[in-house]
Amino acid sequence: MIRTLHITNDLAELSSFEEFLQKVCSSWGINEKTAMELHLAVEEAVVNVIQYAYPGKAGQPVDLKVQYDSGKIIFTLTDEGACFDPTCQEDPDVTLGAEERPVGGLGIFLARKLMSEIYYERTGDKNVLTMIKELP
Repeated sequence: MIRTLHITNDLAELSSFEEFLQKVCSSWGINEKTAMELHLAVEEAVVNVIQYAYPGKAGQPVDLKVQYDSGKIIFTLTDEGACFDPTCQEDPDVTLGAEERPVGGLGIFLARKLMSEIYYERTGDKNVLTMIKELP
């Protein structure tokens, strides 16, 4: 099964993302704990694209494809923004207090912890981030 969501780089679109993910998890029988983990990880990635992929440009595409296959759920997030590989970012030092840590970096850190696998590739003029979660 495959479902897709097409939004633009506007934070107001997060409500469409939340509704989409809730319907996907519900229709595929994803348990509440896993659904929360998916929501947190994928929302972090979507917010990063919305906020940073298209500096100064509104109304740009952000596409999310989700596929349920053989006991895993696969999210593919695609944008046409500036080239950026979030998987190359070092993990933040979470032993430091919040006030001591530099801003940023927690989103991909959380996604790495919550998802089974994360891959990035630049395909033509597109960033493609794939996040896979093995289901219990």
